[in-house]
Amino acid sequence: MLAAMIGLGSAAPAWGSGGGTTINIDPADTGTTAAAFGTHRCDPNLGGGPFQAEDVWVFALPAAQQGNFTSLTIEFATEGGPVTENITTTPAGDRAIVGNRAWIRTPAGLSSTGELVNPFALTNATAVITGTDGTFDLAQTCPASGVTASPSLPVTGAAVSGPTLGKLTAVGGGLIMVGLVLLRAQRRRRFVA
Repeated sequence: MLAAMIGLGSAAPAWGSGGGTTINIDPADTGTTAAAFGTHRCDPNLGGGPFQAEDVWVFALPAAQQGNFTSLTIEFATEGGPVTENITTTPAGDRAIVGNRAWIRTPAGLSSTGELVNPFALTNATAVITGTDGTFDLAQTCPASGVTASPSLPVTGAAVSGPTLGKLTAVGGGLIMVGLVLLRAQRRRRFVA
């Protein structure tokens, strides 16, 4: 019995949480902010929005045999350090489980001018479900109002194009070649000595 449990890995029953199966989020859905995630949709039944300074994240079980969520643990990275949030079957004002979907609102990290300065980025999530194994998805996000893309560094300085771009490319290529020649010479010197 113990060997069978170890072999199940992440699909092993979550004994401490009242039963069920523990599953992980699809890794392809991690490493994103709400604004950078590809599917934006604000649903009044799943957190609502858009809100001035809060993002809404919606998670879903993609297969019917997975049943419903009973709890989720979500890990976010922020400039202030990691943040872990929990969603249970007891609804709260900023999170809830709705059958095979769950949602949570998090601070968007907006500055007074509407720029992203400390957005939550999804790093990992696990869920306890009533059904069988598999993974679950970040189905959609509803970014804070006024935010449409991921944060990026501002572009400064003059634009480089035409002959100047060609010269910079030639200089860069030349420096790479010099580095390769020096590396080869150093290796020969080691083998000769």
